[in-house]
Amino acid sequence: MAEPIRCLLHYKKVDFENKQYAFGTEEWQKEEFELDFPHLPYYIDGDVKLTQSIAILRYLARKYELDGKNDHERYKIFMVEQQSVDFCMSLRCVVMCNDYEIIKKEFLENIPAHFKYFEEFLRDKEFLIGKDITYVDFMVFESLDFYTTFHGTALDEFPLLKAYLDKMKNLSELQLYLKSSKRKFEPIPPRPKFEGTGPQLILKKSVTP
Repeated sequence: MAEPIRCLLHYKKVDFENKQYAFGTEEWQKEEFELDFPHLPYYIDGDVKLTQSIAILRYLARKYELDGKNDHERYKIFMVEQQSVDFCMSLRCVVMCNDYEIIKKEFLENIPAHFKYFEEFLRDKEFLIGKDITYVDFMVFESLDFYTTFHGTALDEFPLLKAYLDKMKNLSELQLYLKSSKRKFEPIPPRPKFEGTGPQLILKKSVTP
């Protein structure tokens, strides 16, 4: 859930502290700060203390001008944002399900239904909203990476989505991060049925002296 936030911050070259806590522990609650709604991930930027990944993304998008150029673009962004949440959650629900092996085959057969609308929406655009990247591009990028990790040929029937994923992976602003050990792809999500477990990822803005 934190990865789109992390990609956005690296894309904008924001200096931040990436904190990690062991999944299933309450270690993060011992930190000396107060959050209105204690959740992970969190983001602290001076007096701004946020939880909920979408709220954090919207805050950063407005601060770094990645939230559209006008109201028409913003309406589209909000729609894609929610579609992206559904897009990702449908796979998360499958891989964390106790009946994973039973429902996997049907889910794989239905993958094209998840992709066809995004494929058409991307037509004649450089990025999801147009020629400029916005915060929802990082959300969809993470979801597509998630799907192709789960099922390597998921995008074979969708050349526009495949090209889009390659374009996002090759953004010059992200290369240092994507190719570094700082990018820990697991867990996807914690305790999935097809991958191992690992730390949960939290964000906290670093304080520069």
